[in-house]
Amino acid sequence: MPSFENGSIAQEPSGSTPAQQPPAQFPPVSRSHILNCSYDAWFPSTAPRYRTSCLKSSIIRLSPEFVDYLREDGIILADEEATSREAGGDEGPDDDWEPSIATGVFQPQPGSDSDSDSEDGDEHHARRLPPNLRFPELHQQIRDEIKRLGGQVVPKLNWSSPKDATWIMMDKNTMRCTTPDDVYLLLKSSSFISHDLENAFDGCISAANHRQQQTRGTPDAPTTLGFAPVLVLRPYFKPQTALEFRCFVKQRNLVAISQRDLKHYPFLAGLRESIVDRVMDLFESALRFTFPDGSFVFDVYIPEGSDGASDGLSRARLIDINPWAPRTDSLLFDWEELLDIRVPRPVLGTRGESDGQDAAVPESQSDAGETTDEDDGEDDLEPELRLVDEDDPITSNLLSSQYSAHKLPKDVVDASAAGEGGLRVFAEEWKRMVDRSSNARE
Repeated sequence: MPSFENGSIAQEPSGSTPAQQPPAQFPPVSRSHILNCSYDAWFPSTAPRYRTSCLKSSIIRLSPEFVDYLREDGIILADEEATSREAGGDEGPDDDWEPSIATGVFQPQPGSDSDSDSEDGDEHHARRLPPNLRFPELHQQIRDEIKRLGGQVVPKLNWSSPKDATWIMMDKNTMRCTTPDDVYLLLKSSSFISHDLENAFDGCISAANHRQQQTRGTPDAPTTLGFAPVLVLRPYFKPQTALEFRCFVKQRNLVAISQRDLKHYPFLAGLRESIVDRVMDLFESALRFTFPDGSFVFDVYIPEGSDGASDGLSRARLIDINPWAPRTDSLLFDWEELLDIRVPRPVLGTRGESDGQDAAVPESQSDAGETTDEDDGEDDLEPELRLVDEDDPITSNLLSSQYSAHKLPKDVVDASAAGEGGLRVFAEEWKRMVDRSSNARE
């Protein structure tokens, strides 16, 4: 690419139309980049260098049975009474422990021969087992981890949180879960979670080491997914959402910071310098030369401090790492802007895997190793922090509910298509599940 410095490009003749620059293009997104952003790939249990920068979390490996449960239509929650009956040797009638019905019953298929009906019925019966009977060890592990983390947790999978499904919770507009059923209900109602399971590698280039990436993380990773699915549980707390920020890293340089909660907070204007400083401290100390990819996006939370800092802020905490890809929301920036940012001295290469040392080196290290004052000035790339202004047009969208496009479960659609009878059955089953959930909390 030609240099534009020192007037090396001839000026356009007066009156001529300047040549239009082609739009900036995303670099190819590899499967390995997506996998590097998976929570279990960088969380302290596998990457201790981030230990002091992250929130406490528990990572649970998910079985193929659990993944199948998430992918199936219908919402079937746990039946603790069935577990008690099983432990006491009282099997009871099968229908007693079936708390819900599969979506398919609203639109029955034409009958077939009796042998096929019997086989299909056995398979359907196995699928309809409640979670505590279908994967009892995993169900108990989730219950134990909720208790260990304080009794209230927020769930997510490898990349996404079920933020679009909070409308379904009894505790509206939060992801607070106190029981395994709460976790199941959120995960099964979320389009974001479905994307993790079905479309994690959309838009990625093929890789030569595809087979190795398929089983990354655990030997028994479900090959149909191409990754090892995990459930992440974090202790529930109420953050000050004004202090959540998304940070963009290009060629190992922090180039931009955006407010995540798209509301106007007047007090943030006075904290601009402090916010940038906290993010830079985290980036330089923990992420810049350790994350495998040179370009990525990370989310931070800067809690109010108790260490006597004059600005009242504590150090930044790493919340998530996201791919440098169109699928990641650029919030107050346009991706075209970010792609067009020129990094004065990009850092090339990736972190070395064989010896754990960082193989990424500044482009200028191929030179004699000496720098000038002018070079030092070029190194000081100040990231742009964007906050929501009071008259920002984006604030006019606040009256619409966030993630409203995701708030109609497939069960409701199928029930509606089945007519009045389908809706009535769905309503009865829904009331039964809500009552069971309420009784479990008492």
